[in-house]
Amino acid sequence: MNRVLVVIGLGVVAFAVTMAVYIGGHLSDEAMSVLTGAACGVGAMLPAAIIGALALLRRRDREDAGARASPPTQSIYPPVIVVAPPAMNTPQLPNSPYAAMPPVAAPRQFTVIGDDPLDSNTE
Repeated sequence: MNRVLVVIGLGVVAFAVTMAVYIGGHLSDEAMSVLTGAACGVGAMLPAAIIGALALLRRRDREDAGARASPPTQSIYPPVIVVAPPAMNTPQLPNSPYAAMPPVAAPRQFTVIGDDPLDSNTE
C-alpha cells in the first residue's frame, strides 16, 4: 500500500512539472511574471497561515479543556448597572452637584425596548 502511494505521488508531481513546462512555454513574458509573483506570494503566505492555524488549534484545545473543567455560566448577557442620583428628600451637602437641581415634578416613565408600548403604560 505504501509503494502505491509513492508511485501515485510521483505521478502527480511529474504531471504538474510537465504541465508547468508546457504552459510556461506558451505564455507571454507578462503572464509568466504574474504567475511567478502569485506563486511567490503564496509561498510567502504559507508559513504565516500554518502558524496561525496551529495557534488557533492550540487555543481551541485550551478552551475545550477549560469548558470541561468549569461549570457553564448562567447568563450570556452582561450585567445591568443602574446608577441613580440620591433621593431628593434627604439633606444635601452644600458642595453636592445635586444641590442646585430642582426637584423632579412628575414621575419618570420608561420604555423597555422589545415590550409592547400599550402594555407598559397600564401599570
